[in-house]
Amino acid sequence: MKGLPLAVPVPQGSIHRLKMAAGTVIPVHYHPCDEYVYVLDGIIETGGRQYTAGTFWTTPANAKNGPHQAITDVEIVTIRLGAIGVFER
Repeated sequence: MKGLPLAVPVPQGSIHRLKMAAGTVIPVHYHPCDEYVYVLDGIIETGGRQYTAGTFWTTPANAKNGPHQAITDVEIVTIRLGAIGVFER
């Protein structure tokens, strides 16, 4: 079986729940780790594709991420397998 074995700690890994109001945009960014996103509610567009409640996408480490735009009010859960990275203004 490929992938991470069960019960192995992921240093600096994180799980985040995010609520975005319709029209909110997160600009293009990068993370130094793999990222997994599950849409709990609403519609969000990323990479030119729309994702609705119950859908899922992945972004590999250091790949272009976004922009993410909330088409409706949206709630997502993001799992990162490592450090989130540095945010710039």
